[in-house]
Amino acid sequence: MFNQFARYEDAFRDWRRDGLPGLSAESYKYIEFLTSQDDDQAARDGTLWPHQWESFLRVVYCHEILGKQEIGAEGLLLNIVTGGGKTAVIAAIVAWLRIARDVQKFVMLCPNLIVRDRLEEDFEGGKVFVNRDLLPGWAHCQPQDFVLTTLGSGREGGWASLFSASVVLGNIHQFYQSNKSGQSNLSALMNGPDFALFNDEAHNSPAPEYEATLKRMREKVTLRLDTTATPDRADGKAPDSDMIYEYGVTDALADGIIKTPVVYQPDIKTVQLTYTDARTGEKRKVEEIDWAEVDRLGLNATQWVTDDEPMRQQMAIALRRLEEQERRANGRYQPVLFVVAVCKADAEKAEQTLNKYFKVKTLLVTEDSDEVDRQKARELSGQKQAGKPFRAVVSVLMLREGWDVPEVGVILLLRKFGSKVYGQQVIGRGLRRVRVKGVAPSDPQICAVVDHPKLEHQWLWEIFNAKKRTGVLIDDLFDETEDLPPPPPKQELAKPDLVVDVPPVDPSVMDDGEFDVGDIDPPPAPLKNWKERLDGIEYDPTVVEITKLGIAGVVGHELGGHGWKMVHSAPDNEAAGGAVAQISDEAVREAVKEGLLEMSETLTVDAGYAASFKDRVYSALLHHVRAKFLKGDSLGLAERADVDFARKMLPQVKVKVAGIPGLIAGVIEYAD
Repeated sequence: MFNQFARYEDAFRDWRRDGLPGLSAESYKYIEFLTSQDDDQAARDGTLWPHQWESFLRVVYCHEILGKQEIGAEGLLLNIVTGGGKTAVIAAIVAWLRIARDVQKFVMLCPNLIVRDRLEEDFEGGKVFVNRDLLPGWAHCQPQDFVLTTLGSGREGGWASLFSASVVLGNIHQFYQSNKSGQSNLSALMNGPDFALFNDEAHNSPAPEYEATLKRMREKVTLRLDTTATPDRADGKAPDSDMIYEYGVTDALADGIIKTPVVYQPDIKTVQLTYTDARTGEKRKVEEIDWAEVDRLGLNATQWVTDDEPMRQQMAIALRRLEEQERRANGRYQPVLFVVAVCKADAEKAEQTLNKYFKVKTLLVTEDSDEVDRQKARELSGQKQAGKPFRAVVSVLMLREGWDVPEVGVILLLRKFGSKVYGQQVIGRGLRRVRVKGVAPSDPQICAVVDHPKLEHQWLWEIFNAKKRTGVLIDDLFDETEDLPPPPPKQELAKPDLVVDVPPVDPSVMDDGEFDVGDIDPPPAPLKNWKERLDGIEYDPTVVEITKLGIAGVVGHELGGHGWKMVHSAPDNEAAGGAVAQISDEAVREAVKEGLLEMSETLTVDAGYAASFKDRVYSALLHHVRAKFLKGDSLGLAERADVDFARKMLPQVKVKVAGIPGLIAGVIEYAD
C-alpha cells in the first residue's frame, strides 16, 4: 500500500521547524502541552513514544493544514506494527479533537470481541488518558468526562446511551443495516452530533457491508482515522483511506519497541514411516528413510506437526524454549506458550498432549469456548507466579488481532499459513514487549517461534528480514539475549521530493495482440459425465503416519538485523507412549467438514473458477465422501469410526479428484 504522505514530507518537516504555522491557537496550545521542554521536535516523556508522536503530528497536519480536499477524503490510515501502541495514538487524537476542535463524540469500530474488549479496558474511566498524561489541567476536561458505552456489553442502554456517551465502542457488525439492532444503532448515530470515527484493525474494512456502513457514516464524520498493522489483505484489497505513516517491524526493532523474533526448526536426518489400514488400524509396513528422500512420498505438510510423534517433538522443542524464557523472566512474570492449530480437532489434540503427556497446564480457546475461557485468555497477562498459572494456550486462529498478551514468549505453529496477513498477525501476538516492574526498557527480549521446514514459511521469515550465522556446534551453550546483534538501521525516506504518483491505467489503451505470450494449452473441457467419473474413483485405505524422527539438532534463525543460525542440542527423546488425546466427536466431524470446504475452494480456484463456485464442488464432494467412506450416512449421523476413516482419506480424495482433467469444471458447469 502506497504512503500518500510521502510527497508532503519536506513541507511537513519545514512546518515543524518553523513553529507549526497555520495551526489554530487551541491546537498549538495542546501540542505545546505534549511537547518536551528540552526538544521542541519531541514529545514530553511519559506521553507518546517517538513514532506515536510522528503519527499524531501527521494526523493534525493532514486534518488542519492540508484538509480533506488534499488528502484523506475517505479517511487517514496509520500502519503501525503490533506492539507499537496504536491505542495511545487514538487517545491522543481524541484528546486533541475534544480540547482544540470541540468534537464531543467519538465512535470506535473494531472487527471482533477481542479487539473490542482491549479498547474497552483502555478507555474505561479514561484510563489511557491518565496513563499517558494526555489531558492538561487548563483544558477543564477530566478523564471521567469521556463517558464510554460499549455495544453488546450488556451495560449500554439503547438510544439513550448512544446519545449521552462521549465514546461509543462497538463491533462494526453492530451497525450493519442487515439487522434491526444495527439499523437502530446507526440511526442513533446519524441523528446525533457529528463525530470522529476510529476504525481499528482497518484491513477488515473492504468487506462489502463493512465498506457500505463506513460510507453511510461519512456525512457525519469530521475525521476518520484507520489503524492497522497489516493494511494489505489476503484478497489483495486494502482500506479506502489514505496511508500517511508506516512504522514497521524493522523500525520497531531498531527502536527496541518490540521483541526480537527467533525461529527454531528441527534439523531432521531420518524419518520412520508406518503404513496403516485407515479402516481397520492394521499396521502393514514400517520403513525408515533419509530426510532427503521424504519429498518423493508426497506427505501432507501438516502431518509434520500433527501426527503424534512429530507433534510431541515440536512441543518438546517449544517447551525447552519456554523454560529458557522462564529463566529470563526470573519470577517477574509468567511467560506463555501460544500454540496455533488449523482446526478444532488438532487444537484438542494439542491441548490434551500438553496437559496429559507433558503435564503443562494449558488453556484451549476455540469459537465454541464459553465466555469464562475467553476471559481467561484475555487475563493471561495478569497471571501471577503464585498458584498454578497457565503456561500454554491453544487456539484455532481465535486469538489473533487484538489479543495482546505481552507474556507470549513462545509460539508453536501447528498449521501452514497460506495467507501472509494471518501469518503476520499470529507472529504479532508475540512481538509486544513485557513491561512490568523490574523489566527495564533496554532489557533484550525475544519471541521464540517454533516452526517446521516442511511448512515452507520462509516467505514469512523474509518479511522479518531473516539472516543466518553458521558454525555453532550442537553442544555449544547459547543464550540469544547475550549476543544479539545491534538492531537494524531505521529506513528513512531520503528524497521525498522524488516520490512520484503512479498514474492509473488508461482504459483506452488496449493490447491489440502485438505481444507474443507463447503457446498456452487450453484448459480441459468440462466433463459432462463428471458424476460417473467421480463415482468410479477407487481408494487405497493405506495411510502413512510419521512414527519416529531422528533429529540431529534444533536450528534457530535470528530475525532482523545481522542475525545468525544457531544449532541447539536435540530435545531429549520422550518415552514412547500410546495416544493421550481423545478428540471429541464434534471436533472430528467438524474437521471433515472444514477439510472438504478448504479442498473445494482450492480445487475450484485451481480449475480456473472464482472461489464463489466452491459450494457446488463442496456438495459433490460431500456426497462422494458419504458414499465412499460413510456407508451412505450423513456426516452428522455416520458412525464415529467411519468419520475417522473419512478424515484420514481426505488427502487422497484431493489428489485423485484433482488428477482427473475437467472433473471440477464439469461439476461447476453441469451439476444441478
